[in-house]
Amino acid sequence: MRTNIIGIIFRKEIKEVMRDKRTLYLVILLPFFLYPFLFFIIGKVGQSQQEKMSQEKLTVMLDPSVQNSPIAQMLASDTAYIIKNQSFSKASFDSIPKAIGLKAEGDYAAGLAANESVRITLTGDFTREIVDMRRQVITGLLQKLNQGLLEERLQKVQLPPSFAQPLLIQEEDLSTRSQRINKAIGGYMPMLLLLFIFVGCIYIAIDITAGEKERRTLQTLFTAPVQVREIIAGKFLAVSAVGLVSATMNLLSLIVAVMLQAKLMGAQINQFSLSVSLEGWLWLSLLILLSTVFLASLSLAVCLLANSYKESQSYVSPLMMLVLIPAMLSQMPGMELNASTALIPMFNICLAISAVFKGTVVVKWMGLVVLFAMIYAFLGLYLASKTFGNESVITGEKLNWKAILKR
Repeated sequence: MRTNIIGIIFRKEIKEVMRDKRTLYLVILLPFFLYPFLFFIIGKVGQSQQEKMSQEKLTVMLDPSVQNSPIAQMLASDTAYIIKNQSFSKASFDSIPKAIGLKAEGDYAAGLAANESVRITLTGDFTREIVDMRRQVITGLLQKLNQGLLEERLQKVQLPPSFAQPLLIQEEDLSTRSQRINKAIGGYMPMLLLLFIFVGCIYIAIDITAGEKERRTLQTLFTAPVQVREIIAGKFLAVSAVGLVSATMNLLSLIVAVMLQAKLMGAQINQFSLSVSLEGWLWLSLLILLSTVFLASLSLAVCLLANSYKESQSYVSPLMMLVLIPAMLSQMPGMELNASTALIPMFNICLAISAVFKGTVVVKWMGLVVLFAMIYAFLGLYLASKTFGNESVITGEKLNWKAILKR
C-alpha cells in the first residue's frame, strides 16, 4: 500500500468532516459544553428546589395522646411546622395532603413512667417529597428524644450508658479516599468511554460510506487509480481519529462537569483526584486505542452495507447494543477479569478498564485482553476489507454474503 495515497484519502475525509458543521457541533463542540451546562442547570434547579422545600411549611396533626408530651413542645418550637391539635384519620389527609400525623398508642406519660415502650406512629402520604423529607427530619428528632429518655432511665437505676449497648459495631475501611473514588469511577467509566468512542465512529462512518453511496461519490472514488486497501486505510484512519477526538472531548466535558457540580455542592476539588499509576494510564491508552480500532472497522463494514443515510441509521441500535450490553454486564457483582472473561469481545475491554481504575491489574489477564482485542480488531478490519472489496456492496446491488466472505 502507498502511504501517500492513504494520507490523501485520510485528509480528504477529515476535510469533509471539518466542512460539515453538524459534525463539528455534534461530535466536538456540543459534547464539550453539553455536560457542564446540563450539570450546572440540574445543580441549580436541584438547589433551588431544595431551598423551596425547606422553606415550605408542613402541617403536623398531633393526636390528643401526644399533645402534652415533649414531642409537641419539640415540634412547636420549629417554625417549619403548622401544629394542629386534633385527632386524625385517613380521610383527614384528603383535605390536607401535605401533612403528617403523630399518634401514641396508650398513655404516653404512664407508659414512660412504668419504664415501658410507647409506640409512636407517623402517618402521611410519604410518596410526596416534602412529606417524606420532613418525615426523616421528625424521625431523627424522635430518635434523639428516645436516646435522652434512655439515658434518664439508666441514670435512675444507676447503670452506665454502655449497659444498653452490649455490642459496639465498628468498621475499619482500609481503602483510601482515592481508592473509593476509583472504584466508583471504574463502575461507569468503561461504558462511557466505549459509548463516546462508538458515537464518534458511527457518525462519521455513516457519512463516508452510506452517505457517499447516496451522493454517488463513493463509486467515483473507486474509479481512481487507487487500491481498495488504500481506500479502506484512509477512511479507517479518519473514522478512528474522529472516534478518539469524540471520546476525548466527552471525557474532558464530563470531568469539568463533575468538578463544577462538586463546587456547587461545596466540596473540595482535590477530593476527586484519581490515583492511577503510569502503568495504568499506559494500559488504558492501549485499551482505548484497540477499542477504537475495533469499533471503527466494525462501523465501516456495517454502515457500508446500507444504500442510504436513513437505512444506515437502522443499524445503529444493534451496534450500540454490542457496546452497552457488555458494559452493563461488567458492572454486575462478582464480575472480574480472568481467563474466560478475557476472551469475550467488548466485555473484556470493560473489565480491563475497570481493573485499571480500581488498581487490580493482573498483567497476564491484561495481556490476554490486549491479544484478543487485537484479534477482534483485525477481524473487524478484515470484514471491512471484504465489504469494500465487493462490487455489489459498492454499487448498492443485492448483497451476496457468500461472495463477500469468499477469499
